[in-house]
Amino acid sequence: MFSRSISAAATLVALLGLAACQQQAPDAEGGAMFYRATCATCHEPGSSPQAPDLTRLAAVNGGQFPTDRVTRIIDGRSELRAHGSPMPVWGAILTPPEVRDLAAYLASVQQ
Repeated sequence: MFSRSISAAATLVALLGLAACQQQAPDAEGGAMFYRATCATCHEPGSSPQAPDLTRLAAVNGGQFPTDRVTRIIDGRSELRAHGSPMPVWGAILTPPEVRDLAAYLASVQQ
């Protein structure tokens, strides 16, 4: 009886590990598409109004890209006011994997 419980627990642990491995890695290329569709209007050079340059986030954060902070801003968990009005909450439009892909793209274009 005891060995069956251990065997069942080991199987459960293995299945949970397999499920965790099946989560896809962020897709920076897909994130580029979302950036052009949702962010570039305000964050590209020469846009009006000019929002912060998202390619310099690592530089202004001690060389580290603030993935968690960026993700929380994109999906709306952290409110951000730009030019006196809130930034759109893209988490209501993009799926969590799309938000993750967008953050991966921004991390890939840091100067």
